[in-house]
Amino acid sequence: MADWYSWVGKVLDVDLTSEKITKIPSDRYFPNFLGGRGLEAKVIWDDVPEGTKALDPENRLIFAPSSLTGTNSPMNGRWNIGALAPSHPDEYPSSSAIGGHWGAELKFAGYDGVIVHGKASRPVYLLIRDEEVEIRSASNYWGLDAIEGQKKLAADIAAERSFPDMAEKPEAGRYNPINIRTVMIGPAGENSSRIACIMHDSGDSAGQGGFGGVMGSKNLKAISVRGSGAVKAKDPQRMMEVIYKIRRMIRHEARVVIPPFGGPGGLYGGDPSLLTGYVKRADGCFGCQVGCRGFFDVPGSPPGQAQCVQLQMYNNWEGVGPVAPPHPDFSNRQQDETTWYGIRLADELGINAYELTGILSWLWACWKEKIFGSTQAEFEENTGISNIEDMGSKEFADNLFGMIANREGEFGNLLADGLYRAAKQLKEKFGNRVWELYEERYVASGSRQHWFYIGTARGPADPTGYANPIGQLMWAIGSRDPYSNCSFTREPYAKPDIAKSIYGNEESANPFTYDGKAQAASIAYTRGCMNDSIGFCDWFFPILTVEPFFKEEGEEEEGRHLGDLTVEAQVFSAATGIEKTIDQLMEDSYRVVNLERAIMVRMGRRRENDTFSNFFFNNPDRRGNPVDRVAWEKVKDDFYSYMGWDPKTGIPTRARLESLDLKDVADTLGV
Repeated sequence: MADWYSWVGKVLDVDLTSEKITKIPSDRYFPNFLGGRGLEAKVIWDDVPEGTKALDPENRLIFAPSSLTGTNSPMNGRWNIGALAPSHPDEYPSSSAIGGHWGAELKFAGYDGVIVHGKASRPVYLLIRDEEVEIRSASNYWGLDAIEGQKKLAADIAAERSFPDMAEKPEAGRYNPINIRTVMIGPAGENSSRIACIMHDSGDSAGQGGFGGVMGSKNLKAISVRGSGAVKAKDPQRMMEVIYKIRRMIRHEARVVIPPFGGPGGLYGGDPSLLTGYVKRADGCFGCQVGCRGFFDVPGSPPGQAQCVQLQMYNNWEGVGPVAPPHPDFSNRQQDETTWYGIRLADELGINAYELTGILSWLWACWKEKIFGSTQAEFEENTGISNIEDMGSKEFADNLFGMIANREGEFGNLLADGLYRAAKQLKEKFGNRVWELYEERYVASGSRQHWFYIGTARGPADPTGYANPIGQLMWAIGSRDPYSNCSFTREPYAKPDIAKSIYGNEESANPFTYDGKAQAASIAYTRGCMNDSIGFCDWFFPILTVEPFFKEEGEEEEGRHLGDLTVEAQVFSAATGIEKTIDQLMEDSYRVVNLERAIMVRMGRRRENDTFSNFFFNNPDRRGNPVDRVAWEKVKDDFYSYMGWDPKTGIPTRARLESLDLKDVADTLGV
């Protein structure tokens, strides 16, 4: 493409083994693979050799802004990091969404993505400043935590005063070197933990997938980027008109004032005093009109961003799911300075807080059932964890989180590889109950329980919840927690008009049957991929309904009505200059989903692997029914039919792949 709009024209390929840096024209990937997850899938399919493991040098770690990242489209600060995932039991490719400002800054520097492979001979970091791209020694930063390390790196680079053109530009403003943006790993990543995250700023992270461990396995401490360019839109006037329409739809629901106090991204089930006492402001990603998280300043710990499960991680761990009202065991526990201490420590060490909610819940259940010992002394002898009854203290966090990040002792080393691998080994010595307690908390793909059930008084993941058949399908066929980008799928339940609008049938509104669920899951899963590829936050998109909270000046009062499911395509078309209907954009997203599937098929995935933990087949939900295996297998048949996959094997058919311009993929798979 001679003139790039929305995309900026180059992708960086960095071979850390040879320290060779190549700038690849973006038309190798775009527009066919959109961006975000699309870039990840294309790179892994093309460039990762068969037989590669997640922590091998030849695994590709892809830093992938979305199509619209860096524009003025709403909430475009979301972007993705992907690779073969070390946290996954089979190391299938996966993706983790992350927010903040790094993705936009990369595009301002002139790059639509960064592909990292190989392994450096020493700790290094990558410095990107417009056309200048350098691999530098990270010896001064290796061993530092992921929050303070970013600050030191930024200060050191700014002090050099050797920058690209710093003249003020009409389209990009003035270049301020201290505002360099960084993604960095902590000690957990340096030690190749399979549950290590990649941190950005003071609270944004790519948590699920274990990509911090991939980064550490390559001896890559950080990537810092500062750009002085801009991202151009093809039709700015049209884009502004669509954005204003979106802004009004979201503002009608007053979401801008809700999140820090318990709405989307806010403090679910938490103690309001933590908010009123310590939240200094709402905080948001680049280009976000909402600001869905709080910026906390708590005595005794560094300040920073936090939200949602992250805020619950070190407070309430008895619930099977990560978000639930306080359990009786902890009814007197307050979310206070100690809670925040645990949150900050996990971020500093670079451990996925979502995984820690599962580990803490599992450990407490094992203690209550006396699996690792009937006394604290026996428990410590078998695990190395002291004072289990003091879980929730600063000392306990130092002990457990430090063990994991530094792979201290046999037990710490096991937990550093994630609870799936730890429980699998520990059941051989301590009995199968260790595994049963794991399965109760982890649905599939080695991922923490999240919205497998719905409609429970104790929280969204309690085993007494109601069935969530759309969620069951998405959990079974993906390689990560699907509710990282498909949270909207809960809203159409019990609302036939919404179900008909987005899924094309009213039957999918009934959570107590499988009717319509295959069609719904195929659309929801692919629409989630679209969010991750073009750059829309799934907490707000698709806009299923508009429920006015107040009217703006000059507007007539309106009641609740269905939202506009096409706005994503409208923004994409205005920004890129490539006219797309929402159906065409969905077909592009089906291309990405099928390429992701093809990679997993090439690694050995088949129909029998599309399932979830046996716990859910063997234990009743709130209505007294476990998942019906016969009905489950039938709805899988239907799902494969909607996706264009062979119902016997789960492999995409040649006809479907060729319809998506993936003939080469069909040839490689031999279908």
